Amino acid sequence: MDTAARPRYVKAMSTASKLPIILLPGMDGTGDLLAKLADTLSPLRPVQVVAYPSHKPLDYAALTTLAAQALPEGPCVVLGESFSGPIAIELAATRQKQIRAVILAATFVRSPLPAALAHLARYASPRWMPRKAKEALMLGKFGTPQLRMLLHSVTSKLPPDVLMQRAVDVLRVDKRDRLGAVACPILYLQGSADRIIRRKCLREIMAIQPATTVRTFNAPHMLLETHARDAAQAINAFCVAHGL
Repeated sequence: MDTAARPRYVKAMSTASKLPIILLPGMDGTGDLLAKLADTLSPLRPVQVVAYPSHKPLDYAALTTLAAQALPEGPCVVLGESFSGPIAIELAATRQKQIRAVILAATFVRSPLPAALAHLARYASPRWMPRKAKEALMLGKFGTPQLRMLLHSVTSKLPPDVLMQRAVDVLRVDKRDRLGAVACPILYLQGSADRIIRRKCLREIMAIQPATTVRTFNAPHMLLETHARDAAQAINAFCVAHGL
C-alpha cells in the first residue's frame, strides 16, 4: 500500500542549470494525466510528477504534507493543477526559500462552487457521472479518443471514498490568507472553454495577487492535457523570464 506521495522523475537533457518543475495532479491524484505535459517539458527543464496515495481518503492537510515530503531538496517551481491548486499555494506560502515560483492551472483559491453545496458531496462521486457528461465537462470538444480513454481509465480505478473525500475538500477549502503570504512569482493558466472553473476564481486570485501573470488558452478544464505543448512553452517562458 502507498504510504506517501510518490515522485516520478522525468529526465531532462542539458537542463542541469534550470530549476525543476514539480507537477501536482488534479483530483485523480495519479499524475498519469500529466504524462504528456511532463514529456513535453522534460527537454526544456527537469520535471517531477507527484502522485498521491489512492488506497485511502486523505484530506488537503495530509496531502499537502505528503507533497512537501516529495519535493526535491533544492529550489524548485511548483505547479498545482485544479484540485492541487490549494496545495501548491500552501507549499509556496510555507516554503518561501525553496519554492521560487508557483504555477496555478485551471484552479482556485477557495471553493469554485457555492458553500451550500458542500454537504452534497458526501452523497455523490465523480465516478457516477455519465461518461459523456464527464467528457463534456473535462475535455469539451478538445478530447482525442486516446485522451478520453485515459480519463475514464484513470478515474474508474479510484476508490469512491477517495474521490468523495477530495470533492468535499474542494467545496470547503479557502486558501485566500495563504495566497496572500506567497512572495514568489505566480503564473495562472486559464482555459477559455473551462466549464468547471469560473472566471470568478481567477478574479479572486488577482484581487489578492495582482502581479499574477495570466496566460489564457482556447482550452477546456483539462488544458494541460489537451494543450500540453502550448502549456509547456508558457511555463518555460515564464520561468526563463524570472531567471529560474
